[in-house]
Amino acid sequence: MKKLLLATLLFSPFLIHAQSETETFDNNDRGWTMTCDQDCDRKIENGKYILKTFKEGSGEFNFFPGFFDPNKDFTMQATFVQRDGSINNGIGLFWGYSDSKNYNEFIFTTNGYYKVNTKGSGDWITTELVKPLNQENIVRVQKRGNSLFCYLNDNLISTNQLQSLGFRAGFINYTNMTLEVDDFLLDQDNNILIAENLPTGLIKENLGTTVNSGENDVSPNISADGRALYFVRKNHEQNLGGKDDASDIWVSRKLDGKWMTAKNIGAPVNTTGVDNLTAISTDQNTIYLAHGKRFVYFRRTANGWSEMNDLGLGYTTEATYMETQLSSDGKVFLATLKTPKNLYYNEKVDEKDIYVSLQDKDGNWGNFINLGPDINTLGDETSPFLSPDGRTLYFSSDGRPGYGNSDTFISKRIGDGWSRWTTPRNLGPDINTSEFDAYYTVPASGDYAYMVSRKNSIGKADIVRLKLPQALKPNPVILVFGKTINAKTNEPVTAEILLDDLGTGKEVAEAQSNPGSGEFHIVLPSGANYGLHAAAKGFLSVNENLELASISQYQEMEKNLLLLPIEVGVSLQLNNVFFEQGKPLLRSESYPELDRLVKILNDNPDMNIEVAGYTDNIGPQTALIKLSEDRANSVINYLVSKQVSKHRLTGKGYGPANPIVRNDTEEHRKMNRRVEFKITKR
Repeated sequence: MKKLLLATLLFSPFLIHAQSETETFDNNDRGWTMTCDQDCDRKIENGKYILKTFKEGSGEFNFFPGFFDPNKDFTMQATFVQRDGSINNGIGLFWGYSDSKNYNEFIFTTNGYYKVNTKGSGDWITTELVKPLNQENIVRVQKRGNSLFCYLNDNLISTNQLQSLGFRAGFINYTNMTLEVDDFLLDQDNNILIAENLPTGLIKENLGTTVNSGENDVSPNISADGRALYFVRKNHEQNLGGKDDASDIWVSRKLDGKWMTAKNIGAPVNTTGVDNLTAISTDQNTIYLAHGKRFVYFRRTANGWSEMNDLGLGYTTEATYMETQLSSDGKVFLATLKTPKNLYYNEKVDEKDIYVSLQDKDGNWGNFINLGPDINTLGDETSPFLSPDGRTLYFSSDGRPGYGNSDTFISKRIGDGWSRWTTPRNLGPDINTSEFDAYYTVPASGDYAYMVSRKNSIGKADIVRLKLPQALKPNPVILVFGKTINAKTNEPVTAEILLDDLGTGKEVAEAQSNPGSGEFHIVLPSGANYGLHAAAKGFLSVNENLELASISQYQEMEKNLLLLPIEVGVSLQLNNVFFEQGKPLLRSESYPELDRLVKILNDNPDMNIEVAGYTDNIGPQTALIKLSEDRANSVINYLVSKQVSKHRLTGKGYGPANPIVRNDTEEHRKMNRRVEFKITKR
């Protein structure tokens, strides 16, 4: 029975200490790789790992399925028996692996040679310590400080110093043979810091054959409402270029709680070349891909997808693969890159760091910024996912203690910057396995997480989901959905939806409504009050005020946005214009909405308006009319300060006239205290 890296609790229920015992290969519950191509065969039999390689001069790496830190002291040992095959090429241990060209090894041949080297260097040395075919040879490597001590059959045979290049270790052979391996040991003091209050018994649910295929199904992007799953399918016969097509983007939709058969989203997004999904917007109406050294996007149209557009964000990377994500507010772009700006850059190691690019108020993307040492390690960081709360980051890494070759972690952003994060915590052994676990994604509700795993897969890599415990959920958000509608005809209107934080005056999110249906989705963090409005050429938007400062749990909120055609006589209430109590002084929360009115006036230079002020009915009539008039003039003065001609503006105070509702409650009186504008010339 496997005893390697047996987890035992030490001092804290959230700190798991990795404590080594010998792997006797009675079974494979640790998860050693058992797959092979036509040139090899792997199996576990009679307590031995048996590797058969059939091609002379060609062998196999056999990776230890757990975390290995090349910078810490360690002991690695295994017992090897070569049963047949060529006797003049290497068998032994490797460590510090970053790729097939960069690793250290201690190997021997059964005709009496050994060497300790970095791949591609060193000479074979003769020795009488090697035992021949069908006899046991015990190989051990110990790292103590900067020194390596190598033992062959319990004899110290070499003392060396080699730079460790990567976070993988295991055993290797180099030619045709039958090799039996037993008593594999990797002893290293590593603590796995798991998420606090994490329950046990979490179950991964494979999404089944309607989503997963016999090929690699990766890079899942779950929609904000949890009803659509976009992902990448590799080398599938129904890709546009057939099985030779490296990757296409597919989508599956949920109906009555069941995932429907996934469909290729087709051209022009997919081509016969490599089409890797970068991100899908919260409203599902914009899809992002990497193209060359730029990011591009496609907009949904009434008939499918637009032609390709440039996002205005370039990148450089030396890595073979890259993972990306666009935040739910559309303002933050995460990417895994290898550049000389990586914290622990090594040109020989294919390791990535997580970077962030931020969009400014004019819609321009900034340079990529490294998230810093709180997140990035000497190892490979992959598949970042910033949850809709804008603060909770999930990502995968092989540079931290874990249960497999890449585990998923959770961390929270500290403050408003992007370089300070809480200590990442492992999501635990129910989520992280001995196999590759990554591409974590969560809908707005935070109820389920979707990710990719090779453990017990239908195909090569499958998309699975698990119900999230409270310990792993992001902060609560609000999913706002609805339609953008022509207020006169009740027909859908294609519009841009914009969100302002009324406390800061900043635009915090944007979306596009569906060109066919007018539907939109947008996600907002709780804890603030927002102004919501839609913008479409030739229309005025009825702005909405969303008071979400006190929301403490996930909610869904329907808000249909009415758009009025720009015509003489049309009136529109300015819902997000606020004044000091009983005074005509504008509050700063009013500026975003008034600035949008400035834009409407600038876009329609022949349009004149009347600004009308209203009050409730509490107080003397004369005073109320004067207050409403002064407030209308305050709005006009603001517009003039933004270079709108005063000749296009008139103001009038109506006091308590024309109430929207009866003045019978404070809530109703608040609704009657308002400012409107009416188009008087077009």
